[in-house]
Amino acid sequence: MHPTPPIARWLTVAAALVLVAGSTATRATEERQIRLTVAPAEQAWLAAHPTIRVGFDPDWPPFSTADAKRGCIGIDADLLEMWGRELGVKFEFVAQPSWPAAHAAAQHGTVDLLVGTAITPERAREFLFTTPYFSFPVVIVTRQDEPILWSVLDLKGRKVAGVKDYATTIEMKRTYPSLTFVEVDSVADALAEVAEGNADAFVTNLPNASFVTKTRGLTNLKIAGVMPERFDVCYAMRRDWPELQEILNRAIAGLTEADRQTLVHPWIRVDYARVIRWDLVWKTSLAVLTVFGTVLGAVIYHNRRLARELAEEIRLQLEITHAHDQLLRLNEEKSELLQMAAHDLRGPLTGMQLVVDAGLRLNAMSGADALQIIEKQIRQMAALLDDVLDAEALECGRREFRFETVNPAELVRGSVARLASMAANKDIRIECRVETEALRVSVDRTALGQIADNLVSNSLKFSPSGCMVTVALRPWNEFMRLEVCDQGPGVRADERERIFAKYTRGSARPTGGEKSTGLGLSIVRQLASAMNGRVWCEGDGGKGATFVVLLPVAET
Repeated sequence: MHPTPPIARWLTVAAALVLVAGSTATRATEERQIRLTVAPAEQAWLAAHPTIRVGFDPDWPPFSTADAKRGCIGIDADLLEMWGRELGVKFEFVAQPSWPAAHAAAQHGTVDLLVGTAITPERAREFLFTTPYFSFPVVIVTRQDEPILWSVLDLKGRKVAGVKDYATTIEMKRTYPSLTFVEVDSVADALAEVAEGNADAFVTNLPNASFVTKTRGLTNLKIAGVMPERFDVCYAMRRDWPELQEILNRAIAGLTEADRQTLVHPWIRVDYARVIRWDLVWKTSLAVLTVFGTVLGAVIYHNRRLARELAEEIRLQLEITHAHDQLLRLNEEKSELLQMAAHDLRGPLTGMQLVVDAGLRLNAMSGADALQIIEKQIRQMAALLDDVLDAEALECGRREFRFETVNPAELVRGSVARLASMAANKDIRIECRVETEALRVSVDRTALGQIADNLVSNSLKFSPSGCMVTVALRPWNEFMRLEVCDQGPGVRADERERIFAKYTRGSARPTGGEKSTGLGLSIVRQLASAMNGRVWCEGDGGKGATFVVLLPVAET
């Protein structure tokens, strides 16, 4: 056996001292001053209800887990134990075999209070709910070999694991009815289904996923995406106990961030205290501090100074590299813009020159025909310049948005009317479908009209003669959903994201020889993002393309 080097022993001592300080701080926080105050009427109510029966999920770590001695262990048990001491009541945990059984017990009055639950429309009719006492991010868990998921929409056509009667599963089914669910009995079973390949993903809150994945040793899983929603953990209680709701709401409002960290920390940290020999720690620390303290302090100071200097050099190098990359990108964009402008402007100017030459020398066409051709070429050049100016204004932040509540159906119909002549020239029929006239959105009127114009003209540009372009408007959960569908060549799967970049064109080409600047879809995405919306492309290559825009509906 090799002797332990003095430096290594000192680091062990330092870790032990930090843990001692941390445990002392934890105990001090746990023994916090009593902050809860109750009115005389509430004191009388608590005295009349000295024991409150509590239902819980027996398999939902780290929040609640069934325990033979205490009934329940976890974050929820620790929190109610603290409040029970301050209120002078006993929260008695009543074990049930599963979460559905605990929920049923609350419905039948066998328990008075449910912990670790979330509000759903169905539950709100049965129980009183407190404000959330914890709020955590909702994440998408997949296997390591799966790609990053930007939203739940990326799970379309795949299997999603869900725990029976969990609020997350209920809301997922309600919000995303097109997803295929594999229902299981617990979070551990759901993660196992994903790890073994029986399901593709599982949606749950972050602490729950992290704790179960670590304790079960599921090393082939990862967090592939974060949902915009959060998981708000509340208490649910009998509807005839509004006094308890008011008392617990006041208790929740009094929780500080330090209180929450103290409650969560023991359930997510690694407990090093169990592997430390405290007798050896103190003996070794005394010897090390006496003999090597000065030398070690000098070494630490020197290393920290070098580390700061190195970190500063790395930061400056990264800034220089970033600035260099940005300059290269801007230079490439400038070159692309100049090439595109020169190419696309040369065509209309050459066409006008040929018309003028024919009129002056050969008298080959009437004045009206010549003016129509010239007018068409001028429109193309104006459209090109408008796209360039719009893209530059959005990029530099000079575009001003004036939000107002508007009827999107009127703007969409106006866009269809403006482009009717373009559709007629190509013998294309535009069909406008509006599901409801009551839909309202808070947007910039000009920006929404520009989005509709760009998407409809883009579909007309890439559609062959004799086909149809469909423009559909309908409500979708809490959003307005605008769909523009064509029957053209479609967009390849590997190009559906790339076509929204500036100066980028897909492999498909306009069917009538129209010009494509590569800016229209980029402008659509930037306008939608500025109005808190999203836009993407769907459809199989060769079977047409569908462009979808989501914008939040106006609050009534």
